[in-house]
This record gives sequence, structure tokens and C-alpha cells, in this order.
Amino acid sequence: MASGFEGDSELTWALRSEFGKGFPIENLRPLLVSSNGQTQAAAVFIAVEMGSRLSYKLNCVVAEIADLLDSKASHLRFDAIGALRGCTTPADGAILGRVMLRLDDEHVGVRWKVVQFICLAQRWQLRLAVENAAALRPDSAFTTLVDAYGHYVMPSSKDLPRLLEHPDAVLRRFAAAVAIRPREVIVDRFVAMAEQSDDAEIRQIAADCRKGYLRATYAIGPSIVKRAPADPSKSEAQNSDQ
Repeated sequence: MASGFEGDSELTWALRSEFGKGFPIENLRPLLVSSNGQTQAAAVFIAVEMGSRLSYKLNCVVAEIADLLDSKASHLRFDAIGALRGCTTPADGAILGRVMLRLDDEHVGVRWKVVQFICLAQRWQLRLAVENAAALRPDSAFTTLVDAYGHYVMPSSKDLPRLLEHPDAVLRRFAAAVAIRPREVIVDRFVAMAEQSDDAEIRQIAADCRKGYLRATYAIGPSIVKRAPADPSKSEAQNSDQ
């Protein structure tokens, strides 16, 4: 991928295949730090496509992937978040904190990707992400989360309505993400709480969970597949008209 590389999907997939066959992961480093945005995009795309089977090997370039969180290009920030969920370790708390801070990103798609990270992250990743976000930005909403929930960072059903209606948009987004985060199965009543929000972005998060875009495949279960109508009287009225 020369300095004038303008993007080539065939070349990108061919390189992805070589990494899968054992081509040293360290060779991604010069591509990730390239001054060419198309080259960086190809490199981080390869990192995402390696998936869970090989993503742990990417930890050797975790710092270079994390640097893309500050890219001016939203698609690079988006893909970096996806790659970092698979290749971070407990030693990468500061990087996980930077991921969580993107819950306040200017681009709605990047914020959506952080919501997905919260839904799918390991519990230790979520804890470190919140704690380090608070440390990196002490005046942020994440300090409130740490003060209120400590290491657990999983608001209860009692706390969720208050957080979903919080004046701080970051707290609302975090609450929506944990509302749809699986507890073995996704809890329907938590998703329903997000659906009732006055914030359109929060309602969209809940809708994307219903559609399967924001849902761990292992979490598909009766509590989310079959949903009681929000207003039984309306449902009964509709049924009587049929």
C-alpha cells in the first residue's frame, strides 16, 4: 500500500487472508500509522475482520489502534472501537477509558459503536473503561458513575429510570447501553424503559436492540423475543378491530 493508495477492497482482503495464514501482525503497525487515511482505513478494517479468533494477537499494535480514536475521520474512530474490544487486556485500562469517552463523540455513529462496546464488553473491560474514563476526565459524567456504582457499573432496575432521564446525555446513553446489556438474556422491561425515553437517540438504541443490531447472539432469549405490549388496552382494542 504505497503513499498514494486510494483503497482497493481486493488488495485489503488479500492482505487480511495473509494475516490469517500467519503473516506477522506487527506488519499492521506501519499501515495503522500511515499518513494515508485510506491505508489506515484498510489496516483497521483488517483488525476488525480478524474477529475473536485472532484479535488477541492484535495486542502488539493496540496503542496504534487506540491512536485512531482521535482521528478526524469518524469511520476510523468507529472501526478502532470495534477492534479494541477484542484486543485489549487488563493492562489497557487507559485505552478502554478513551473508548468510553467517545460516548460523547460528535458523530452519532461513533457513539452507537460505544454503546455496542458496552453491550458486548467483558465485565472487566466495562469496569476499567468507566473507571479510567473518570480518571482521564474527572469533571465528566463517568466520575458520577464511579461514585455511585463503584466497581459494579451496572445500575439496577431502580436506578435505570432516573439515569435514562438524566440531564447529562452521556449518562442517558450509558444507561440505555446497560439497559440492553445481557444478564444471560436481555431483560425486556429494561429495554422498554429505554423505549419510553424523550431522547430520540435513546429510543433508537432500544429499537436497534429489538432489531438485533445491538444484541449479543448468545443473549437471544424469551425475554426479548416475545414482548408484552406497552399498553395492553390499545392491544386489546386493535385485536377487537380485526
